[in-house]
Amino acid sequence: MKCRTVREYISSSLDGRIRKTELKELRHHLARCPGCALHFHQTQKLRTTMQTLPARRPPKELATNLRVIASQQQIVRQRHSSITSSVRYWRGNVQLWLSNLMRPVALPFAGGLVSAFFLFSMMAPMYSNNVYYENDVPTMLTTTAGLKSSPVSFGISKRDIVVDVFIDGEGRLLDYAVPDGQVWQFDPNLKRCIENTLLCTQFEPATMFGLPKSGKIRITLRRNEVDVQG
Repeated sequence: MKCRTVREYISSSLDGRIRKTELKELRHHLARCPGCALHFHQTQKLRTTMQTLPARRPPKELATNLRVIASQQQIVRQRHSSITSSVRYWRGNVQLWLSNLMRPVALPFAGGLVSAFFLFSMMAPMYSNNVYYENDVPTMLTTTAGLKSSPVSFGISKRDIVVDVFIDGEGRLLDYAVPDGQVWQFDPNLKRCIENTLLCTQFEPATMFGLPKSGKIRITLRRNEVDVQG
């Protein structure tokens, strides 16, 4: 048995995972080779020292962080599963980016649109031909994301808990953000409770022209109610 093979077998022999014939050849080689014998004793001493070290406990938030990472990785794998999934993923990101980009001008635009609609409603009877259509169902251009179901427990904190939740076009959690001034984020136990609640919550995706899209909602948890804002 060569020295290279012997050094590969040393760790297995200390773990008791080696056949009797190989163990016999290993001992025979160690008795004749000082270099391999020294390596064997050093490995044995290192193994004994490591066994005496105290066991370290993982942090409490490790499980929650791993679940969030697993959820994000699952979305990434689904994104690469097909061309359709990739297009849907990038379309959701672009829609979310455009939504955040247009938000500062959304209120002035909405105010102008409402004013124009109001003036048009006042002037429309002047040009009406008195033609009416039955079963005319009004439609909405866009709808905001919403909360479908959640295992929220009231009274988990004396103060309001506010969190911004980002949702993809299928109503799944993409990420979350904590607004400024929220002190609960510095409480590890309460933060872990909120993260677990968000992972178990079902959301309604936002829509644009009847098609689902990604969006963001702000959830406020109070002692006796849950307030959801798109």
